[in-house]
Amino acid sequence: MKAIAIVLSLMTVLAFGALSAYAQGPAEVRKDISCGIGLPGPPPSAVFTTESHAVFANDKNGNSKLTCHGKLSDAIPPLNPPEKTEHLNFDNTGYICFTSFGSTYDWSAVVTPSGNVKLTCHINPSSPPYP
Repeated sequence: MKAIAIVLSLMTVLAFGALSAYAQGPAEVRKDISCGIGLPGPPPSAVFTTESHAVFANDKNGNSKLTCHGKLSDAIPPLNPPEKTEHLNFDNTGYICFTSFGSTYDWSAVVTPSGNVKLTCHINPSSPPYP
């Protein structure tokens, strides 16, 4: 079975603007926001989920972390899981994680033989997204 590579194209639908990440104050936590994880094919596919968790540090740097959990069986169209666990990131894919808070190369994804997908993106708007 060919390994599955994940192209990250993360879309978040939030009730507040990205500028809230730049405010200083207590951290904000948002759960169950919409998240889409693009999966290249053939055929191209995507997992859409609300099993997500976002934390906005609200510090002077505007740091944020977004984590999404999904299943390959929920992909449109569904995908078969890999034979062994795959660990993906910018270094081994060349892909960027895009969020409404900014884009970043600081991400990781795990795809398991049971079909679980976990994506984590770390956003620091005060730093450029490029390595």
